Amino acid sequence: MTNFTMTMMDTQISRTKKLVKLLERLLKQEHLYDAEKVKEMKSQLRIVKQEIADLEAQTSKGFGKK
Repeated sequence: MTNFTMTMMDTQISRTKKLVKLLERLLKQEHLYDAEKVKEMKSQLRIVKQEIADLEAQTSKGFGKK
């Protein structure tokens, strides 16, 4: 991958991590939301965390990767 592509991936990961922090902060205040909204937020949090794992796996420069 080119340097520009790597920078864009890093930006996506950074934004996604910010979204995770925001969702986690909102979920700490569950009492402010109804049960359906909390369920939706938890679902979105799981999806976002999976996307982070996928993006980091793609951009990983670990042992044996080029």
